[in-house]
Amino acid sequence: MSVTQIIYRIDKVIRDTHKPRQTKIETLQNLAMTCWGKVIPEDGTETFKKLESDEIQKRWSMVRNIVKKYKTKDQILYVLDWPASGGNFYWIK
Repeated sequence: MSVTQIIYRIDKVIRDTHKPRQTKIETLQNLAMTCWGKVIPEDGTETFKKLESDEIQKRWSMVRNIVKKYKTKDQILYVLDWPASGGNFYWIK
């Protein structure tokens, strides 16, 4: 699954009014982790330590360019930030 497809699925889950809240949260967390794995596949390896900050910013910039096309962009960015922030999903209904 590509980053574009992952973001599309995140948007779809956010807007879904039929799934139970906990199911949506778990799905969003899994999608966020999958996206991180696509954007920064080096995470958790020795190679990650060698990545320049500019390179990481460049990769996430491409993700933000995809996300900005969605009405739910703020929520999508929150989901994508979850692996780093560990925030809760209080806003999911």
